Amino acid sequence: MAVISELWRWFTYGQNATALGVILATLVNLLVVFVNLLVVFVLVQTLSTVNRQAKAADRQAEAAEAQASAARKQTEVSEQQRIASERAANAAEEQVLAAKSATAVSDAQRIATEQAAGAEREHSELIRQQTLANLRPILVFAKHSDKAGNLEYLVENHGEGVALFVKASYHGRSQQPIPITHDILGPNRSVAIAFRWETFQQDGMQVRYDSQDGRFFVTVASANGLDFTQNTFEVDANGGALSNQQIPRRRPTQNQ
Repeated sequence: MAVISELWRWFTYGQNATALGVILATLVNLLVVFVNLLVVFVLVQTLSTVNRQAKAADRQAEAAEAQASAARKQTEVSEQQRIASERAANAAEEQVLAAKSATAVSDAQRIATEQAAGAEREHSELIRQQTLANLRPILVFAKHSDKAGNLEYLVENHGEGVALFVKASYHGRSQQPIPITHDILGPNRSVAIAFRWETFQQDGMQVRYDSQDGRFFVTVASANGLDFTQNTFEVDANGGALSNQQIPRRRPTQNQ
């Protein structure tokens, strides 16, 4: 307590109080200056922080803009890819349609070709049949009455081709040859044949002949009362029948 009392008397004595006031004022001023300096320091730090934050914000904004730009470019690329894919799909569909059309055309061409080939085959077969018909001789038996009323028996060629190697014979077991004037008979020609009616009634008769294209034929006749019936056949080289042929209506003949 005594120390405090001594200090108080010292502070209040004479000019000591003034000096103390000056000291206190100086201290207060120093404190104010310090506070101001502190405030300035805080303001500088705050400004620096704000600047850094602003720069960071700017960088973020730039990064965001770059990301947005990249996103736009990616969107554009994706759109271009979509357009390219759509064009490729359209091209593929057009190729499919073209392939279908080509297939349809190919099928139509194939069918037309097959039909044309079939028509050519039919035409070729028709020509072949016409050629065979033109070359085929058809010999038939016929009988006529001469001016005196006597019957004569003939072999007539009612076909379009020439009959070669004409041979006549009875058809029974004897196979006896029948004399004939000549062995070549042209179309619309006839040749007299001498045979015995009784033997003909009993055995029948046949005439064998060839065509110019190498085919073989035979005409077989048999008695039917006073008349006779007959058939003509195409045969093989051994005389085997191949097919029946209807005897055509007899046409007027001219004796050789």
